[in-house]
Amino acid sequence: MIAGTTTTDPTVFGHEAAREAIANALDFPLDTDARAALDAHLDICPGCRSFAAAAGRDAARLRELDFGPVPEAVRASVAMAAEKRRRAGGLGRWVAVGATAAILLIGLGGGVLMTGGGPAIGIGGNHVDWKTNVVRFEADDFWIDANGQRFYGSPKADVHSDPGDATYRTLELTWQEHGVEMRMNLYFTGDGSTTWINELRVYDGTSTPIWKTVTGRYAAVPLEATWTGDLDVDFPGSNGGPAHLHAAGATIESIPFDAVTEPRGSAITLGQNDRPFAVGGALHCSGILQMTPQAAERTLLGLGYQVSWRLNTTTGANTGYAEPMAHAPAGVIIDEPVPGTHGELVVFVAPKGDPRAIAVPVPADCLGGGPHASPPATKR
Repeated sequence: MIAGTTTTDPTVFGHEAAREAIANALDFPLDTDARAALDAHLDICPGCRSFAAAAGRDAARLRELDFGPVPEAVRASVAMAAEKRRRAGGLGRWVAVGATAAILLIGLGGGVLMTGGGPAIGIGGNHVDWKTNVVRFEADDFWIDANGQRFYGSPKADVHSDPGDATYRTLELTWQEHGVEMRMNLYFTGDGSTTWINELRVYDGTSTPIWKTVTGRYAAVPLEATWTGDLDVDFPGSNGGPAHLHAAGATIESIPFDAVTEPRGSAITLGQNDRPFAVGGALHCSGILQMTPQAAERTLLGLGYQVSWRLNTTTGANTGYAEPMAHAPAGVIIDEPVPGTHGELVVFVAPKGDPRAIAVPVPADCLGGGPHASPPATKR
């Protein structure tokens, strides 16, 4: 069957038949065969999944609206037209929704149809809403053109961020579509008063993907402010040809996140060059890095250190992501901790079973060192 054609076979749906079924299903139950065919089509078609989500949002918004006083004759005429069209088959649900919208427009004197101060209600926009604890990216219509195909994102996209600091952080997305892996990374930077995206990367859409990268100044706003608008970015050609990122009606927010756990008493503030676990450092032979993360957290907080945790998860040979944690996650401490931007100690953990989940060894110069060693007095 050619994609985009309508079929009368209830077990096979093209795009038109699927979208007609989506429309009707909002108001009337589908029979078993039609429901199965629609579900099968939605499993492989992100465009129709987005259409279904948008249709549901539109209908829900219209149901929530207060239409106010509208002449009964107008209501009756529109309702009868919708019912007549439904009985004749076809896109009955859209007639019903259109009728409701028409009643509302009459009641408002022909004003623009809006809800909650948001965008005008439309049909078919590929809405996305991706969020981590440090970045939010939402768009009314999103797609990436690459290698001659259009990628819409996926409800099953993996979404991660490098938490960075007040100005530097990332949003990293990975999903499968058209039989290949697609990725999009946004890199945020700033100057102390303003933050913006200074680098965008997308995969080129091929079966052996490479990154396409552009740099510049995108979505600039004051720190902790929210950027809204349309984002359209062209990526250069070469492998897979040129690419284009489209995000209409976008909302981009870099969210403050404090993952620092403070000790109960006075706190030690580390300088950027302090290395308490290095040779000669206050914690070098303490055995803390050989403890479980939970035991290490109790010990460090008891010693007066501010602590922040990063759970590092491996996704490939040279890829992975770090999640900020305010408290010790389950796993294994894997690297020497380093000072954070606020004088805290940042401790790195890999989950058990991860390829990097290899405990930090006891330093060779630490006689009697080990997991049960008593931490020395700290140097303030």
